[in-house]
Amino acid sequence: MQNDKITIGIPIYNAAEWLERSLLSALNQTYSNIEYIFVDDKGNSMDIVRQVLETHPRGNDVRIIAHEKNRGISASRNTALNNATGRYFFTMDCDDTIAPDCIAKLYAAMCEHPVDFVAGSFVLEDMQGKKFGGCHYSQTLVEGEEGSHSVAYYRYGSNHRILAYAWNRLYDIDFLRKHHIQWEEEYTLIDDAWFTYQVLLCAKSCLLIPDVTLFYLCNSSSVTGRASAQGYSEPIARQFVSIEKKKSAYIAPLADAKVYRGLLADIMKMGVYHSYRVIASLSISPKLQRKYAYNLLHLDTIPPRSGAGNYTLWYCTLRLFFALPMSLKLGLVRLMVAIDLKQKIKRWIHF
Repeated sequence: MQNDKITIGIPIYNAAEWLERSLLSALNQTYSNIEYIFVDDKGNSMDIVRQVLETHPRGNDVRIIAHEKNRGISASRNTALNNATGRYFFTMDCDDTIAPDCIAKLYAAMCEHPVDFVAGSFVLEDMQGKKFGGCHYSQTLVEGEEGSHSVAYYRYGSNHRILAYAWNRLYDIDFLRKHHIQWEEEYTLIDDAWFTYQVLLCAKSCLLIPDVTLFYLCNSSSVTGRASAQGYSEPIARQFVSIEKKKSAYIAPLADAKVYRGLLADIMKMGVYHSYRVIASLSISPKLQRKYAYNLLHLDTIPPRSGAGNYTLWYCTLRLFFALPMSLKLGLVRLMVAIDLKQKIKRWIHF
């Protein structure tokens, strides 16, 4: 097997209780040729980082890059990516852990099937250490010609699962740089959604593997944990509105591609989902709830052209909903919230 250099980039911000175990899981990888970039985003836990590195055999393989001020997780991931010298790039959060052979397994899969990215399976872990659920892929190779949007068609045209997380994936750095794929730094709270969308639309190939390579901490104090427990905050809602608008503009050149109606269905579905979460939130004022829900339920996309994909039942249903007057759409979403639809259907559908 080859021995290409792999860069692991980890944003460091707080998470003091979990940081040491996270760093050790990365530093104790069985794969040998790893460059580590830890990005100091001006939290309160860098003393822990330095203590770990002082005694670890791989301490000299770590570069610490310090921001002048706190810039958020998206900027931190960009700092790691932009300074990476490896052929492949892997990122993780500083409260998660990875299996000892995580990088070895992802790299072996990449060597067997050179693709734009390899995604591993992962398991959730609560704050008491109990493991449950997560995402378990079947071994799946998705590939096509340059410009075929084969990965996007697999995800959005055929409705197969590739979760919208940037972590636990081994990326070909040349692929990311060729397509100018970066994290959007204005998205300081929800960094994965826009980055992953670019990856899925630009990738011509990927490999999903069943091996569990990461353990995702369900941390109640994290942004994701607070959003799950308390609902959307105003900044989170504003950032999701921005992402959905950005997605609408990003897919405009694909109006005659066979994946296009699938992409439209995704934008409409996410518009309904985010408007539901906005209206259900107790921390967003009624005035802002209406403003954000209006923006999410207003479809601002180019109509499909010839060859833009199939008229699926899901697409047609969403299209009919979006053709309704705005007052009726808002009323229906409020009704969904009133009957707690999300809770009722979560057993069958992620909503």
